[in-house]
Amino acid sequence: MNETQLRKELYDFYLQGDAERARAFAQKCFPKMDARFFEGMSVASQKCLQYDVICEEFEPVIFRHCPYFFETGVLTSLSDGAFHAKGHDFHQANAWVYARNQHLFEDQDPELHRITQVQKEEKLYLICGPYNDVNQHFNFNSRPFLEIGAKGIYELAKAELANAKNEGEAEFLRSVCHGMTVLRKMAEKFAAKAERILETESDADCRKNLALIASTARRIPWEAPQTFYEALASLAFLRTAMGSLEGAGPNTFGRLDKDLISFYRADLACGRLTQEEAYALICRFLLIWDCHYDHDMIMAGYADHELENTYTLGGCDDNGEPLCNELTLAFLRATREERIIFPKIKCRYSKNSPDAYLEELCRAIVAGTTTVLIQNDDATVPAILRSGRPLEEARDYYVAGCWGMGTNQEKFDHGSYLNLLKPFEFSIHGLREKAKLVEIDFEMIEGDEDFEELYRKTLRNCELVLDAKLDKTRRGGQIFSKVSVFPIFSSTLEDCIRNRADFTMGGARYQDDYQLLFGLPNIVDSLMAIKTLVFDEKKYTLFDYLTAVRANWEGHEEMRLQAVRCHGWGDGEEDSCALANRLNNDLFAIFQKKVGTYGGKVHMGHLTYTEIRFWGEATLATPDGRKNGEYFAQGLTPSRLKRIPCVNDVINSLACLDPSTMAANSVVNIILPPKIPLDRCVAFLRACAGTAMQALQLNCTSREELLDAQKHPEKYPDLIVRVTGFSAKFTSLSREWQNEVITRNFYE
Repeated sequence: MNETQLRKELYDFYLQGDAERARAFAQKCFPKMDARFFEGMSVASQKCLQYDVICEEFEPVIFRHCPYFFETGVLTSLSDGAFHAKGHDFHQANAWVYARNQHLFEDQDPELHRITQVQKEEKLYLICGPYNDVNQHFNFNSRPFLEIGAKGIYELAKAELANAKNEGEAEFLRSVCHGMTVLRKMAEKFAAKAERILETESDADCRKNLALIASTARRIPWEAPQTFYEALASLAFLRTAMGSLEGAGPNTFGRLDKDLISFYRADLACGRLTQEEAYALICRFLLIWDCHYDHDMIMAGYADHELENTYTLGGCDDNGEPLCNELTLAFLRATREERIIFPKIKCRYSKNSPDAYLEELCRAIVAGTTTVLIQNDDATVPAILRSGRPLEEARDYYVAGCWGMGTNQEKFDHGSYLNLLKPFEFSIHGLREKAKLVEIDFEMIEGDEDFEELYRKTLRNCELVLDAKLDKTRRGGQIFSKVSVFPIFSSTLEDCIRNRADFTMGGARYQDDYQLLFGLPNIVDSLMAIKTLVFDEKKYTLFDYLTAVRANWEGHEEMRLQAVRCHGWGDGEEDSCALANRLNNDLFAIFQKKVGTYGGKVHMGHLTYTEIRFWGEATLATPDGRKNGEYFAQGLTPSRLKRIPCVNDVINSLACLDPSTMAANSVVNIILPPKIPLDRCVAFLRACAGTAMQALQLNCTSREELLDAQKHPEKYPDLIVRVTGFSAKFTSLSREWQNEVITRNFYE
């Protein structure tokens, strides 16, 4: 493999004229779609029209030094398929159906739309769309394509037509069939393009790639893949083809080591492939996604270095035994040796995981290159089981997007945030006028409550903001299927074909909501400080304490320092652990009573994206000693105000929580010293396995190293840190984001 030539060919395409190309394609397609639209055309028919025009108009892009076919030229390089061009203010060609119908979200109830926007603007919650996650966080299930191909899906949908009870069901099934044939036509265009290039290509390696594409694209994805290469080729094609057609971002390749191992072993057994050749295919597969963007571009905005492209390794097999096979280690090795940041790699593990797996997982991290999210099965599987899923589904979960913990039986939304610090801010600062603005009757914390009353109000206010959000999504979100449908995507979710309905129409097996909370560490620390200084030690009255917080601690620095010194989340102390466990369990009890957007359950988790900065900057001081605009804690990560020296204290704190309460996942940031011995890093992971720590973002560096990297970036080209839901070169971060990392807790 000529890595240099492949990288150059990819970068030459993706880093030049990227937005202009996608914009021009959309401008060409929209009038053609408009011309073929007619009044009374159903949304499903509109989507099929969108499929047709994009398929007809796109010109395949083939990279001569790459054996895979995937680039449609329809999307910007930073796009995962979401219809709005990331970083640019225009809709891509796959937005046509949504753009035509999105007014229905507002038209159905203008007042509901208005108050939802007000509550969003006040940062009470995040929804990636008007009421639904309309184009991101789509956990694409590739297994049906690997097992039966598009032809098999087509035949399942066609056979189910005989059972259709009405035109709506029949139309969905016909749309699935149509989507499969369009995918076939798109692949055939790649085959034809490769054949044309072959006529003049002289380079032997390039001719080999082109011949492979020409023959494979005639079969894949219509037929199920038969070889390891064909399986990878199918995944590569489907990611961009589905994104280009659907207007939705497929954000996972699934469990690659579990799903591809049979292809790999069969190839080796019959001599069709060697281990070295298979490794080269893996490296090329990863490189085509990693070269979609410039790793050195400055990361300053909300999600500048986010491609929403992931896969999962490890975990357990169908019998619950640890899964670590040849592909597990090969993908980890390729990620390490090629310094792959995208696709984001999610590594499941447990206390029983083999040493060889954990050592390979940690090898790059201890060297200062963190591109891995580490997911604890021992905390995660019990949470999925308690959420009501059977054991076989719980064992087969994957992690998609940033931290999305899901299975193939639903479209889950892991971009749905609930800001617990906002109701806390309203009550602590007495923001009555703002409460009227957002139309939520928060209970204000006055100066005469006892601790139990203060705790009750805090919990009640959290429930009020949850109720407000669920009310908006329930009343506004039901219209989603009239705005857009997703036949190709829905066909791969278990039960949609059997139920003869798109996921937007309730076709998937589950209809649950996932609410991702942030603020629990700050609230625990705030309550601990008030309890200690006001009610236990009686150093201050509650009135005086609230006065200091409302003044942003100005003139009350000694009081603020005392607040910071109080016991708090992550210090391992009995009282702080007990309060955190109580609050988490009480929140879980509230969630258990709620009904989601489509009538399903409501699950909770604890995690935060770049809101730790951007929403933190818009949040007033809190009683834990945090000042106006300072950072939030990330997920269940202890506040950076708490300078906790020993990581064992954090582990002990997490051991006090019940992981089964967090079916929407939880995240913890840990920074250990640089270049720690590999065996110690493995031992640390095994210790974490016995706690409620689910998703671990582990960096191994020091504050001194990061400060030096700020001054001398040329010395640290391979220093890659886990920022939040993604990793990035430390030297590519803006000064603000570098400082965010530098001010975190560094543990012994």
